[in-house]
Amino acid sequence: MKDYYKILGVNKKSTKDEIKKSYRKLSKKYHPDVNPDGDEKFKEISEAYDVLSDDNKKSQYDNPNPFNGRGGNGFNPFSEFMGQFRSQQQRRRKGPDKKINMVITPIDSFKGVSKDITYQINHTCKPCVGSGGKKNVCQTCEGSGNIRRKVGSGFFTQVIDTPCHKCRGNGQIMIDPCFECGGSGIKQKIENISVDIPVNINNGEFLRVRGKGDFSPDNGFGDLILQIEVRNTDGFEKINNDLIYNKSIGIYDLIMDNEIKLPHPDGELTIRVPKNTQTGNPLRLKSKGYKTNKGVGDFYVRISVLNEEIDDENKKNIIDKLKQ
Repeated sequence: MKDYYKILGVNKKSTKDEIKKSYRKLSKKYHPDVNPDGDEKFKEISEAYDVLSDDNKKSQYDNPNPFNGRGGNGFNPFSEFMGQFRSQQQRRRKGPDKKINMVITPIDSFKGVSKDITYQINHTCKPCVGSGGKKNVCQTCEGSGNIRRKVGSGFFTQVIDTPCHKCRGNGQIMIDPCFECGGSGIKQKIENISVDIPVNINNGEFLRVRGKGDFSPDNGFGDLILQIEVRNTDGFEKINNDLIYNKSIGIYDLIMDNEIKLPHPDGELTIRVPKNTQTGNPLRLKSKGYKTNKGVGDFYVRISVLNEEIDDENKKNIIDKLKQ
């Protein structure tokens, strides 16, 4: 278990004001806007403060025994269930995700590239470091954010927490809102990041960039969700693991059996088009498609024959060719 007191540089006898003061000092030092390498430390500090600033959470943290040190064999018929429930709650405790579309080309997917993207997010307000301003502990719920009441009787008595109506579950009441954000703790910011696009990613797939979504004062940063759109470009298409290229050639090149050059991500290819090739019929080059864990796809060339004007010299060349 993490030592939250050590993380914040305080001890069990520290007052709430001392804990809050230490948190603000450390959060300003390790805030991602100030310290690009402090993201993980900032999250750890926020997690520690979230527990130690809440009387109920702090009590549970200081006394992990369900009997609070008063004896007993430690058996609790609800402990395993509640432990799993709290674990699920903690896993869900993060800010809102930010979803944006990212357009890439079939060649980007073929090679795997790094893309720079710029987008707008809700970020922490700098003056108040995301707190929203000066707050006092709610006297109704004593800072827990919840009102506890018992239901049932005897062995089946349970304690149920409901959000405090006074502070709306926040545990604190705003008394002096931040001049910059008006108490929300949030300011919009333009974010610039670089994202690695994996090889063979398909249209409609998603990429998750953790911690790069919107900020919530209660839950921190969410994730950035990128929905991939593979857009056909420069004659290239992606169909499953196969790379498709659309090539137009003239009737002269087809009859004369001339070589044609084709662009390819691995380097230019040269092929001869068979005489019986018809418009729309693809030519297949094996193992020149997308690389996967199960093998390599193919490269298909979709030929379109142009109805072009042929000069007298080329007409003579065609006649000679047909006589052979």
